[in-house]
Amino acid sequence: MWLSGRTMAKALLTAFLAAFLVSGAGISSGARADGPRLMRVMAPPGTGAGRDAVIALSFDRPMDLHSLAGAMSFEPQVTFAVSGEAEVLVVPVNLLAPGTSYRFRLEAGGARDLEGRELHEGMEATFLTRDDGMEIEIPSFPYAGPVIEGSEPQAVASVIGFGVGHYPGTGRPGRGNLVLMAHASGLVHFPFNRLFDLEEGAEIHITYGGRRYLYRLGQTLVVRDTDMWIVDPTAHPLLTFFVCCAGDGRPSPTFHPPYRYVVRAEVAGASP
Repeated sequence: MWLSGRTMAKALLTAFLAAFLVSGAGISSGARADGPRLMRVMAPPGTGAGRDAVIALSFDRPMDLHSLAGAMSFEPQVTFAVSGEAEVLVVPVNLLAPGTSYRFRLEAGGARDLEGRELHEGMEATFLTRDDGMEIEIPSFPYAGPVIEGSEPQAVASVIGFGVGHYPGTGRPGRGNLVLMAHASGLVHFPFNRLFDLEEGAEIHITYGGRRYLYRLGQTLVVRDTDMWIVDPTAHPLLTFFVCCAGDGRPSPTFHPPYRYVVRAEVAGASP
């Protein structure tokens, strides 16, 4: 059963709270009566954490998110977003690296509530991510296979072959701008030569961590290979998929053309 975006968010948050509640774990005892208090920490399990892990913090009053974000850090470094008021979610923008040990830290004395009173407590949590990846399915082709990942775009492009790569540093399933890339050519029979024939509303499925995300195609466009705004972050869930093309948007009769055919799809739900 597919769930709406709002229902999906509530269900995922409920499951997360039930699975990862760690009341008071790692919280220092330096709280003062006049300042905000950190009541609960909800962190990923120490081992086997999903690469889509989030951290939830519960305070006794609404917090200033700017100062709160400034007091937070991940090791290794992670780009993350902070949302909420008294109940705060810390969400990495991208999938975390596979099989990697992370340390999340909230420094004491750096964050404040909305009235400027200082948080005198700090905490830290460590966890090890699973060594797993994403999968993609496009029923219209049909095509199904793993999504290849790496730390550099050119390195990913050089190894994807007839498959699909995740553009490094872009979003995660169900959040932000998840950018995928593949090869297409008028000289080679790549599977994604058929990307040009997808019509509005076509389904693209992304699977990760036991969840299957449904995206529906909403827009296609042709851009220059220098138009890197297509990989920019977005505030809403988006899937961007691009391949090489000729100037008219069709498979190119030459290698390394300076154009990209881009498909953009909006998230429509997730299961279970």
